[in-house]
Amino acid sequence: MNRVLVIALLLSLSLLGVAAAAENPPVPAAFEQLTPAQQAQLQKFAGQWPALTDEQRSRIVQGLERWNQMSPEQKQRAAGQFKRWRELTPEQRQKLRQAHKRWQELSPEQRQRLREQVRRFRELTPEQRQLLRQRFELRKLRRNG
Repeated sequence: MNRVLVIALLLSLSLLGVAAAAENPPVPAAFEQLTPAQQAQLQKFAGQWPALTDEQRSRIVQGLERWNQMSPEQKQRAAGQFKRWRELTPEQRQKLRQAHKRWQELSPEQRQRLREQVRRFRELTPEQRQLLRQRFELRKLRRNG
């Protein structure tokens, strides 16, 4: 899977505050109870704020807090990645969500092994990468065919 897409997914989920809402203080149910700074930055949510669940409101506020703690370079990179995420089709987004879920289910050892495989793959020449892809596709066809 394209590394940029995976990073975009992970960052997008992070910006939306996927962390457990229970670990954070409650977020006001009324938009007007947010701080003036929060209201200014979250204005696009004002109309739908009452209809959001406590968890959704918490995620939005957590994401805003993370955003405000980022450096300008981090914000620029995150904005680009989020833009790419928004440009994905629903099917592509679903595939990335599934890949993220599978990644989360891996043990630390499995994750490390996968990182090492990716590192070694990146060290290959473009020709070697293409040959490896072709071999992989051929094996896949033989298994499924």
